[in-house]
Amino acid sequence: MVLSDGEIWEEIESGSLIFTPNIEPEQVSPSAIDLRLGYQFTTFPEPAKGFETTVDLGGDVDIEGGIARYGITQTLKEGETFTLVPKQFVLAYTLERVVMPNHLAARVEGRSSLGRMGISIHQTAPTVHATFTGHLRLEISHNGPFKCRLRPGQQICQLVVERLGKPSKTRLASQFQNQ
Repeated sequence: MVLSDGEIWEEIESGSLIFTPNIEPEQVSPSAIDLRLGYQFTTFPEPAKGFETTVDLGGDVDIEGGIARYGITQTLKEGETFTLVPKQFVLAYTLERVVMPNHLAARVEGRSSLGRMGISIHQTAPTVHATFTGHLRLEISHNGPFKCRLRPGQQICQLVVERLGKPSKTRLASQFQNQ
């Protein structure tokens, strides 16, 4: 069951669902929470002309190690913007750090205003599992025709919170925990 705004506030006020920095009232809609864009962006350079890079996803590949090795990470300062160009893919984090309790899960969804410009916020990973803790890493791609300026602090995605039928018995074991 998707939580309403009143239920979202009850979970936040009880200390069960935690966001750091705190969620502002204007971030909560009738059935979702708008999360803001953080300051860190990771891009990937084009291979040199005549060279090709292939990642074997069928093997035991260290995706995070590859991102660290081949990605170019930049942290913007207050007031700086990131220009997303057509056909670009970038990894970015939410400003808010999320702590999910064992009785709630969530889905990350894009915002329609960004979608209308061709910007997708996640590729295939919308699930935020019960007991997840950390900043959400967004997989942003741009299929629109125009360059688009992204600003840290802007509302970038929606978090749709759902109540589990019963609380989870186990804690999330994931390499993305506490990212």
